[in-house]
Amino acid sequence: MESTVSSLPNVRRVRFDWSTVETDQWHHSMPEFGAGANAVSLLMPYAEPYVIRMLRAGIDEGDLPADGRRAAEALIGQEAAHVNAHRAFNKSLTSASFTARYLDWFGAWVFARLSTRSNAFGIAFAAAFEILAFCSARWAEADLRAYFGGADEDAATLFLWHLAEEVEHKGIAHDVMCAHPTARSKYRRAFVVAFVVLVGFTIVGGLSLFARNLHVLNPLRWARLVRWGISFAFVVLPVAATSLSDTFHPDQLVDPPWMAMWLREFDPASNTIPVWTNAGDSVSKDSVSNEAVSNEGISASY
Repeated sequence: MESTVSSLPNVRRVRFDWSTVETDQWHHSMPEFGAGANAVSLLMPYAEPYVIRMLRAGIDEGDLPADGRRAAEALIGQEAAHVNAHRAFNKSLTSASFTARYLDWFGAWVFARLSTRSNAFGIAFAAAFEILAFCSARWAEADLRAYFGGADEDAATLFLWHLAEEVEHKGIAHDVMCAHPTARSKYRRAFVVAFVVLVGFTIVGGLSLFARNLHVLNPLRWARLVRWGISFAFVVLPVAATSLSDTFHPDQLVDPPWMAMWLREFDPASNTIPVWTNAGDSVSKDSVSNEAVSNEGISASY
């Protein structure tokens, strides 16, 4: 299949100050949601560097056109920014929770094992992982106020910024995979592995973190977790089935509208990005820098 080059995403650098935030209890009204999100955060400093390495391998080994290479480099810049933001969040989280420290170790072990696989498999895994990230964003936007209302503004902004950029670059890893001579044939197996890693780690990690909470015996919270799992499956499974087609491209998927509009509010001249509020609205706050970024490091003020 001839790949379609996805549009060039913007690289936004964000660094948060977590010194005054209880990162293990940032969601005050739904701690079970915060626990699941924290599990995802603990995986990101290992998942996204792996994706970055596989994208670089795809650039080196594949037959990407010049604009495809530029798009892939921009995706790498976005993923690098996510890595550094989650590392800072996780540093605070693991200092407050032994369970988080164990999950951090387990995430490192999982991706150390995946790193022993071939580049072709890894490139296909990166494409599948990005599709799952897009599905997560579409699922979250379906009920933003319910999921993030009552949450700490900075923590909510971290996760929403990450999800919004997953929408923005959703097709680029797929382009890299299609330009590689053998990666496309690994996609089906890679998708299953990516699904098990992301969803399995979120479930096990989220439940482990939530088990420490005083609300763990509340049956309504467990019923809500089950409902979220079912609703997420209804988002992911149709996309997963569609993505197995040889004619599929992620740019065929409809973007959730709020996240795209939110990212357009970023103003590089004033270094401001909308910050999520408990009311579900956005206010402008000095928070980002639009300087060039690499996967070596981020420096910005929040």
